[in-house]
Amino acid sequence: MKETLTLTFKLLLICAVITALLAWVNVMTEPIIAQNEQSSFQAAMTEVLPDAGMFTKKEISNFVPSETGVTINSVYEAERGGAVVSAVSSEGYGGDISIMVGITEDGKVNQIKVMSMSETPGLGAKSTEPEFAQKYVGLEKGISVIKNSQPEGNEIIAISGATVTSKAVTKAVNGALEAAEFISQKGGK
Repeated sequence: MKETLTLTFKLLLICAVITALLAWVNVMTEPIIAQNEQSSFQAAMTEVLPDAGMFTKKEISNFVPSETGVTINSVYEAERGGAVVSAVSSEGYGGDISIMVGITEDGKVNQIKVMSMSETPGLGAKSTEPEFAQKYVGLEKGISVIKNSQPEGNEIIAISGATVTSKAVTKAVNGALEAAEFISQKGGK
């Protein structure tokens, strides 16, 4: 019995020391991780809307996109016109797809960037490739997804074998375009 208590005490002591060390590492690295995430976010904003100047975050709490399954995380108005919108579509094949959309002053897509996703490698994961993002450049609100034909007007061709992913990204882009329009019309805070 005494041996069991000694072993239990030693195990509890080891667990307490390891827990304390992990907590200390977390406290030490948390600000660095937050700073790196902010730097990545800023770099992505500059990537999707170059030459925008400074960005001002706008309040959009009273905005609801018409696209189902889309959440607008943030809208930043650009100093030199246009906006950058961070949106998430919950309707990806592998779950949430987070994107950032640079939008010109006249309400067209300047560039998109997929920030995070869990889509199938070789299929839906192609949504992160520049060739897919390029399909959205110059399009405006009301983008639709088509399969097996030539796009006309405000359409994009779905990624072969990943129509669900293509539609999810497109919904997020449409939601982002709506949010930018809302900010420009309402003047957002």
